[in-house]
Amino acid sequence: MFVRLAQLRLTEFKTFRDAVLPLGDMTVLIGRNSSGKSNALDGLEVLSRLAEGGDIVDSLDSRRVDEGPVRGGIAGCPPHTTDTFSLGCQVTDLDQAESGGYFLIDFDVTIRMRPEPEIVRETLRGISTRLRHTRDPRERVFHTLLQADSSAAGGGSIEARWYNGRPGRDPKASFRSSRLVTAQLPLRLEQATEAERHVAVAAQLVLDTLRGVFHLDPVPHLMRLYVQGRDIRLRRTAENISAVVGHLKNTDPASYARLLQHTQALVDHEISDIEVIRSQLDDLMLALQEDGALTPAREMSDGLLRFIAIATTLLRQGMDLDLSRRDSSDHTATPLLVIEELENGLHPSQASQLLQLVKNATTKSSAQVVFTTHSPALLSALSPEDHQAVVVSSRDRSTGFSKLTKLPELSGYPSLMAQGDLGTVVTSGLLEQKSDDDRDFTEFDRLMGLG
Repeated sequence: MFVRLAQLRLTEFKTFRDAVLPLGDMTVLIGRNSSGKSNALDGLEVLSRLAEGGDIVDSLDSRRVDEGPVRGGIAGCPPHTTDTFSLGCQVTDLDQAESGGYFLIDFDVTIRMRPEPEIVRETLRGISTRLRHTRDPRERVFHTLLQADSSAAGGGSIEARWYNGRPGRDPKASFRSSRLVTAQLPLRLEQATEAERHVAVAAQLVLDTLRGVFHLDPVPHLMRLYVQGRDIRLRRTAENISAVVGHLKNTDPASYARLLQHTQALVDHEISDIEVIRSQLDDLMLALQEDGALTPAREMSDGLLRFIAIATTLLRQGMDLDLSRRDSSDHTATPLLVIEELENGLHPSQASQLLQLVKNATTKSSAQVVFTTHSPALLSALSPEDHQAVVVSSRDRSTGFSKLTKLPELSGYPSLMAQGDLGTVVTSGLLEQKSDDDRDFTEFDRLMGLG
């Protein structure tokens, strides 16, 4: 069983207040422009960067890293009129239940911006198979593993306590407030007790899982350049896709064959092979063998290059990614792939092909995929069972806050689905219209062939 990210909590972040994004094998995030979809994915990116353990400002604002600053920079993270932001997540690992460890872990952090960005509150809580001896009934099941609070602004440190299994004797120490306490904790624990060892494992599980978030954002003009042949771990811009595909062809012929088949199905003309052109300096460039000629990447369309990058990543189920924040030997956490506008640059007729690639990548829980889309064709390709994985982002007109709602939980969902498939409903604007939930499922059941 792999460690998985079960939910993202947007407690106080950008346009969100107390919102939760549930994360399954596949999560489809839909909604109108400016509804908050990108803000939610920014929350994942912020937590992932902080989990690296570096300084807050360097992690979120630095232009020295390949990713550059997060969208809007660290100053754009707090909601308007506030100078703090709060995020959290839930991580699960059912294997821990057998060892008495924490199989469900909640992590939350609050960062204050002034006078300098710093952690002012951080908690780590977990559920294990063992009941804790405490007078507080809430703490018997859900243990507080780490509690850090700071009241002094700009002090540079934060006081934290952690659970060691000895009632009334939880250790206390000062940590740097400029980086996650959870990232500092494993190195500070003596692990003299079984409880402390389980706390260390829980902290590391959260860090490893968040570090496994990979935001794939292919940039076609970068993918048209020669790259070094040894650069085989896919970067988020997919600029080194030529080396990645070349490596795939040599080491995983089955996945390469499927990539070729999907690429052939994407175009109208004949493609006989995917080649890699090698320069005198051993640099590589992707090329297609088509119509008796060799077409290099610099002549391919944006949509085709983007598709090859996404398809390669999905076929490899999140393996061989350039996760700079995680040791390449760590395979315990399930990688979580984030793709915005999955269908961008592709013809609507390819929607079902792309969706099937996503579903195949998440088979046997080998990877998680979160994607946004505006494509009616892709939404129409979703089966009724897939609707459980669809989350609708919307904006409250009165408050300006964004909210996240699972599609089947929308008021009037049965009536909406009775008016057509999901793509038709979204295109017609019916999804944004308020509907009375009269609980009449007759038409819905007829549509789905249940009645």
